[in-house]
Amino acid sequence: MQSVKMLKPYYVKKDERFVRIILAFQYFSVVMDDQLYHFIPLEAREIVIDRYNREIVNKQDQFVFQKGVNYIKLPLYKLMRFESFEEQLNNITDEYFDEQPRVTQAEVDLVISHLVEQNVYRLIDQSLLQGDKDQFLELTGYLYLNE
Repeated sequence: MQSVKMLKPYYVKKDERFVRIILAFQYFSVVMDDQLYHFIPLEAREIVIDRYNREIVNKQDQFVFQKGVNYIKLPLYKLMRFESFEEQLNNITDEYFDEQPRVTQAEVDLVISHLVEQNVYRLIDQSLLQGDKDQFLELTGYLYLNE
């Protein structure tokens, strides 16, 4: 059985686009074949998550774990399959995603009505170019009624 025993960040750094979970020696360990391996920062040292879509960016990075004289290299995409990895990662990162601005229904409605209006103007232009008087009158009537 493969599981993440402990996943705690040394520190977490965020910017406009990414959340970076920086890892250190005693903060990350995995269990593989009933053996406990501890992270050592020989290669990859961080997990990078895109704040827009919550996707891990550096899935190919190699993480090194040690038990005594034995070393194991695991790419992040394999670690992602370990039991409790996602749960522990979410516990660390959830607070960094709640800061995204929320869009209200009123704002959505305003954008949609603006897009509909712009589309009607384009259709009016198209009816003028095609000489379609009936469509022109229908669309201008629509604009007049919705002012």
